[in-house]
Amino acid sequence: MHKKSVVLLITLLILIALLFTACKPAVEETAAPQAKLEEVAPEEKEAEPEQPASKEPIKFGVIQPLTGPVADAGAYVVSGLKIGVDKINAEGGVCGRQLEPIIMDGKNDPQESVNAAELLITRDGVPIIMGAWGSSSTLAVMPVMERNGVPLIVETSSSGKITTPGTPGFDWTYRFSPMSLMESEAAAPYIVDKLGMTKVAILNVNNDWGRGAAEVFTNVIVANGGEIVSEDFIEQTTTDVLPQLTSIKNSNADSILITTGAGQIATILKQYKELGMTQTVLTTGGSNYPVAIMNLSSAEIAEGTYHLVFYVPSEYDLAGDPAVAKWYFEEYYKRGLPDVGLGESYRGFDGVHVIAQAMELAGCDLSPEALQAAIPLVEFKGLSGTVKFDEREGHQSRPNVYLTKIENGVMVVPDFQFD
Repeated sequence: MHKKSVVLLITLLILIALLFTACKPAVEETAAPQAKLEEVAPEEKEAEPEQPASKEPIKFGVIQPLTGPVADAGAYVVSGLKIGVDKINAEGGVCGRQLEPIIMDGKNDPQESVNAAELLITRDGVPIIMGAWGSSSTLAVMPVMERNGVPLIVETSSSGKITTPGTPGFDWTYRFSPMSLMESEAAAPYIVDKLGMTKVAILNVNNDWGRGAAEVFTNVIVANGGEIVSEDFIEQTTTDVLPQLTSIKNSNADSILITTGAGQIATILKQYKELGMTQTVLTTGGSNYPVAIMNLSSAEIAEGTYHLVFYVPSEYDLAGDPAVAKWYFEEYYKRGLPDVGLGESYRGFDGVHVIAQAMELAGCDLSPEALQAAIPLVEFKGLSGTVKFDEREGHQSRPNVYLTKIENGVMVVPDFQFD
């Protein structure tokens, strides 16, 4: 081969080799950034906030008597509560999360209710509790709430002590059911003048609820020219009241004031009828739903009796929000729930809405301290009127109080109270 050609060939081969060598690293460098991107991607995904934890249900505590002498009343409150929870959850829940009540049986017993509160706070970690039905049970629970720094929403209890500054646990307690004083104030214009209760025998349950009601109604009756003829207090388990009723029958009493639950009222009225008594009867306390009393006795036995109530189911316009009242009335019966429980169930419905609104007003900060600060801002138009806590009245809302009467087997609302 020609020497010049050989040199040219060698030069060409060297150039090809150099070109091949130069191209090889370029491929590796292109792949390397890709590999780095693949390594970084998982780290970026891990850095994203995890959503599932924030979607867990929001738990809150409930203490009601589910066994014992007033178990029916507790079950009715829970029925209304569940309707309220279902409605709120169907509408998106609270802060984008579902509500989940943890319901404990307090048996309307102070110590059992305390035990339930302790478990709800320490075991379940709830940030707020609704309860505990009876005044004595609620007063027992209040110091537990204060010690643990957890708010209590009171749905039934009526003792004036509950919303009196200085009562242990007062700072953490808010009540939307009326205290007995509010009932007596509402009845003041007509209890003597319209109902003719001038000589009154008091027959109440023997606890803070019954004794507190006796005290404030005595003041109103006396202030309006009436007098108290006798006072009798019976245990909530008492079924024989013939001795007390016989004594009242033989006195000069023209009327009887009764504060206890619907079941015991029905028992009293049956024995009242047996004795052929004719005194005017007025029941108070909010757990005296007239339809329940008729069902547990009879329309004939309950005929002509008067009852102070905070919710009149069929009178939508008397509620805080008539549209909600109509929806609730229809939903209650759609679920096949009993007539006797309707007048007590509203407490659970209004109560869970108070809790839900407080959570929203707290900016979804579910700490007990944030909820305590938010509760006074609540304004819910519920079945028993507008729930709005007034610091001047001791963390107390002022719901509706209406006089009703049983006429021809139907609960009616006498017009004279609106004069």
